[in-house]
Amino acid sequence: LKAAGCDLADFVPYPDHAAFKPEDMTFLADRAALFGAGLVTTEKDWVRLPPEWRERVAAWPVVARFDDEAGFKALLMAKLTA
Repeated sequence: LKAAGCDLADFVPYPDHAAFKPEDMTFLADRAALFGAGLVTTEKDWVRLPPEWRERVAAWPVVARFDDEAGFKALLMAKLTA
């Protein structure tokens, strides 16, 4: 999120593809309240939130960009067709 330009008051890491439980969300909301902050996650992780929490958490878009897009595509295609 920081690399994507999001200004964070705090950061609590979770494993990729984590399944957020209600107790996780309560912990995160309580922690955000300590900082007077809101909750934010990537769009990719936002879809895994319990539905009742989605309107309380901001979804931040993260876009992958490559300096050499053509080179990346060529490498990817070479690996996919190998």
